[in-house]
Amino acid sequence: MKGKVLVLAVIVLVFTFGIVSSGALAAESISAYMGFSREVNEALAEQIQKKTGIEVKNITLSWGEIGARTRTEYPRFNADMILSVGAAEAIGGSKEGYFEAYHSTAWNDIDPAFKSKDGTYYALGTFSFLLIGNTKKLAEKGYRIPQSYKELLDPKWKGQIVAPSPRTSGTAFMINYSFLQLYGEKEGWKYLEALDKNMAFYTKSGNAPTDLVGRGEYLLGLTADENILKRLKDGYPIQWTVPEEGIGYEGNYCTILKGTKKLDLCKKIIDYLGSKDCSEFIGSLGYFPPRSGIASALYGMEKPKFINVDHAWAVKNKRKVVKMWKNKFMMKETPTAKKVGDEKEKEAAEQEVKTKKQ
Repeated sequence: MKGKVLVLAVIVLVFTFGIVSSGALAAESISAYMGFSREVNEALAEQIQKKTGIEVKNITLSWGEIGARTRTEYPRFNADMILSVGAAEAIGGSKEGYFEAYHSTAWNDIDPAFKSKDGTYYALGTFSFLLIGNTKKLAEKGYRIPQSYKELLDPKWKGQIVAPSPRTSGTAFMINYSFLQLYGEKEGWKYLEALDKNMAFYTKSGNAPTDLVGRGEYLLGLTADENILKRLKDGYPIQWTVPEEGIGYEGNYCTILKGTKKLDLCKKIIDYLGSKDCSEFIGSLGYFPPRSGIASALYGMEKPKFINVDHAWAVKNKRKVVKMWKNKFMMKETPTAKKVGDEKEKEAAEQEVKTKKQ
C-alpha cells in the first residue's frame, strides 16, 4: 500500500512540476508580427533569443497585412509585439491606442528621429528601395542598368520590369510616394502611368522582385534593399544602383501591443533593440541602424542619396494614394497577368526554400 502511495505521490509531483516547468518556458517567449523579409525575421528572432533568452515566435506578414490585422483584432491582439512596420501603421496605430507606451532608457542617446516622443514606437533602422538588374541577362542584351528613373520609360524595357504592389507591400507604397514627391503629385502620376506600360506585373511582396530578377525571369526590378546583400552572397547575378535622382527610405518601426500579458519581456526586447550590439547586428544585414557610427554592410558608412520625402504627408495620404493606384493600375491587370504574377511569386518562394537548404 505504501508503495502505491509513493508511486502516486511521485506521479503527482512530476505532473505538477511539469506544468510549472512548461509555464516557466512559456513565460520566456513572446509572439510578434514581423514585417522584415522572412529571412531577416528569422535572423532577428534568433539574435533576440541569443542575447536576451526570450524566444520570439515569428509571424511573418507584409506591412499592409500587419496594419489590417491590428485594426481587425483590436483590442484583443493575437501577438505581443510588432517588429517592423511602416510609419503609416506605426503613427496610425499609436493614435488609435494600439500600443503600450514604454520609455526605454536604452534609447536615450539615440537620435529622436528613431523614436516617438510618447514611447509607443521605435525605429530599428531604415530601409530603402533600389533599382536592380540581372547582370548576365543585361550583358546578353548589350544593355546597361539605367542610371535614371526616366530611362525606365524606354520601350526596350517593355515587359521586363517587375515591382511590388502598394495594395499589400509597404515597400511599394514607399516607391510610389517617393515618385509622387520627387516629381510632384500631378507629374508623379504621369510618370507612374508611363512606367506601367513597361511593367510585366506587380508582386505581392516588396522582396519578390529581387528573386525574380536574380533568377533571370526579368531584366530589371524596383525592390526592397533588405534581401539584396543575402542574394549577392548566395551567388545571384544581381547588380544594384541608386539612380541619380536618389531613393526613398522608411523606418522599421517596433511596438508593444496593448494588453499583452508579457509586458516585461516585451520591454526587455525593446531595451535590447536600442543596444549597440543590436545596431551592429542590423548593420551587418545591410540596414542603416538607429545608432550612428555603425556601417551598413550593403552601403558602407556613407548613406546614399535620398529623395527628400515628407513622411507625414505619406502617412496622411496613404489611403488616397493606394486607392488611386488601384484605380489606375490594378484594373488594367488581366486574369492571365495576375495568374502569371502569382506563379512567379510561388516559384520565387520555392527557390528561397531550396537556397536555405543548400
